Amino acid sequence: MAAAAHVDVTNCLPDSYRSVTPARLQWQPLHAEARFDARGGRYNLEFVVWGNVTGASPGQPAPPPAGDAYWSNPNKTNGKIIETPDPDAENKKATTLYRRVTVLTYEPWNERAYFCRDLVNGSCPLGPVFDDDVDDATFPLGLPSVNMSHDFFSSYAFSSFAATMLIISGDAKADNIGCVSAIITPDLGGVAWVFRYLPLIILLFSALAVVFAGVFSPWGATNIFHWTSNYGRDTDLLRLVTPGFGDCLQYIQFVVLTGGLSLSYPGFYQPVVSQAAWSALMFNESLVTRAAPWQSVVDGIYLTNATDGYGLHQLGQLTGMADSADIWPGMMVWLCVILAGAFCSVQACFLVQWLWRRLNNISEEDLRAKNVPFSAGNVVRTLFNYMLLPLVALSAFQLVVARASPAYTVALAVLTLVLLMASATWIVALIIRTRPKSVLFDDLPTVLRFGPLYNTYSDEVAAFALVPVLLNFVRGVAIGAVQPSGVAQVVLLAICEVIQVFTLHAFRPFHPSTSMNAYHTLFSALRAVTILLMVAFVPSLGVTEGPKGWIGYAILLVHAAVLILGFFLSALQTMVEVVARMLGAGGDDVSGLRRGGLSKIFGMRQLSRRETHRPAPTAPAT
Repeated sequence: MAAAAHVDVTNCLPDSYRSVTPARLQWQPLHAEARFDARGGRYNLEFVVWGNVTGASPGQPAPPPAGDAYWSNPNKTNGKIIETPDPDAENKKATTLYRRVTVLTYEPWNERAYFCRDLVNGSCPLGPVFDDDVDDATFPLGLPSVNMSHDFFSSYAFSSFAATMLIISGDAKADNIGCVSAIITPDLGGVAWVFRYLPLIILLFSALAVVFAGVFSPWGATNIFHWTSNYGRDTDLLRLVTPGFGDCLQYIQFVVLTGGLSLSYPGFYQPVVSQAAWSALMFNESLVTRAAPWQSVVDGIYLTNATDGYGLHQLGQLTGMADSADIWPGMMVWLCVILAGAFCSVQACFLVQWLWRRLNNISEEDLRAKNVPFSAGNVVRTLFNYMLLPLVALSAFQLVVARASPAYTVALAVLTLVLLMASATWIVALIIRTRPKSVLFDDLPTVLRFGPLYNTYSDEVAAFALVPVLLNFVRGVAIGAVQPSGVAQVVLLAICEVIQVFTLHAFRPFHPSTSMNAYHTLFSALRAVTILLMVAFVPSLGVTEGPKGWIGYAILLVHAAVLILGFFLSALQTMVEVVARMLGAGGDDVSGLRRGGLSKIFGMRQLSRRETHRPAPTAPAT
């Protein structure tokens, strides 16, 4: 076939066969290419493997070296693959090429063929091709190859092909003398937008629900300084605005970045989670190496070439960044753009307010008393509530790939981590030392500055702000700095979730009426479950693609359930309750405004007490 996408190929012969000395006769795969052609609706999969022959036939001594006349003699078969090893046997058999494709545990296609007849660029008896006979410029075309081709008539999007070719000797033992396998992941195609935009829609809807409840609920306020900082901390308002935008964004970032661990994921997993890489500010921009955008889909299949084996490098390539050195600078540039945009927007609003007061002769107000705290609070909110996990993870990863990065980017990454740790330590220490704790919640400038870290907690446990900040630092280090060991990454992330659950139950930082203690316990437990399931992706365990695929689907199902049931439905419930209360539900002239959720408004007891206000019947005319 014409040149196609290079795919990683695995020699799946058992170690007990390959490691024998002297080496036994076998086919060694050296290069593989594949394509998945959707033209005409046939969805044809082509898979070609080039390889070489090595070793000696069973019971034979090692064959002579290269250049010996032995190799040009077709009657000498030791060290060569022949069509019929036992030609005098009563039931003689030919060396067979067995080709199959599996999807999870389902096998949609398999085929048996004569190996020698399907061989390309070679013939039986097939001996080794020595280095002097191979031109590096045309590699691997100088080598013999085997291939498979089949029409599947389906896109198989959101799945992976496990393509395998076995070479079965025709002797009485029928040993496998060749085994080639590769994971081929078809393009997501039209399905990709679901994984890219559905999390974004849920995130934006969560943000809309928070703003809507903060402004229009009976306990809300139109004062932007109050509803953005939860000033006053009415328990019913906290119930409505939590879980909010920051919680949802952090969960999406967790899903994406845990798809960048150094593990052997099922083929479809990383392409799926990379669709939401925007949450970690990862885009197809090369700001340091100026390399061309990485084409993650070539000939209808996903393609990565992370030679260092790092999961974040593969995730970056699926996003569109060819080199790992571009991941951190790109994220930092976008983060600076967001911070600068937010700062300029705030200053523009304050300028408009000042001009409005000046033109209408309204008594002046010291806007600086709110401007500086509000602007600083936006920085704190962005860095520690919204972007801490990707900021730490990608900064730490920049240190791992320091040798392949410019020195100034490494220095800036170190400076970023130092400043983050120093500022976090100073802010948390300030929160812990402040006495009385009511100052943290009742002093508006303080709430505007540092409130995003603790303004949903109860007064006596404001210092709990240390826990999520510290755990996000550890998660970021585990994801970014521990890339050389996928096992260590899984262990550290699992420990973080266990600590999160224990500290939530020990401190119970949220007010009981908000149910946020239960929410965060559930989220942490589900994160722990998904992390523990990823143990199956540890390369050394050798779990096959079928079981890994089912586990990958289970993990994605858990994440989808959290986003839809935990965030989207919660935001929808908030919107419904606020609208209902705006229309007069949940209160009357006798008992006043009824607190609590929808069950307090639309419960059976409340509905049975409602008056119908029907007009009284009139007496008949006499």
